[in-house]
Amino acid sequence: MSEVESSRPNRGAGPRQWGRRIAFGAYLGTAIAIAIACAVQITQQTFFPDPPREPLPFASCEGGIRGLYGAIERGRNAADQRTREGLDLQPEAALFLYRQQVTPVWEHHHAVVQMCGSRHRRLLDALDRLRYSEEHVVRHQAAELTALRRRVRHLVASSLPPSGAEAP
Repeated sequence: MSEVESSRPNRGAGPRQWGRRIAFGAYLGTAIAIAIACAVQITQQTFFPDPPREPLPFASCEGGIRGLYGAIERGRNAADQRTREGLDLQPEAALFLYRQQVTPVWEHHHAVVQMCGSRHRRLLDALDRLRYSEEHVVRHQAAELTALRRRVRHLVASSLPPSGAEAP
């Protein structure tokens, strides 16, 4: 044995080394278990969603498509109506109003897709994109409109004299 090898302490199987290995194994096992549990939950919710609680309100594929599209329209109109009334909506409030109209009908989306099969696949894909695009617009429109209203109120208050003090 060389002098360098003999000067190193033997760290082979001491109690500290075993403790470290056990702690590392427990940590690694916990991390892997959490990752697997999350992957299982995501897979179940994505590919095997729970069936809706109420019965399917559509008698046909076409009725289902009209129902999904109508829900998007109602959601957009609900959020737009509140902003047209001059109410400042936070993006979360506008999104809540939109989803309140859309969610009950869209819980049946998977059933409508199964009912339609491949007949209206492009139309159903377009409806999916429209739903998320409308949701995005509702959220950002509320934020922009609220900010613009506040800015205009501030400018009017700081630039114009009070309404009772106008000169004839």
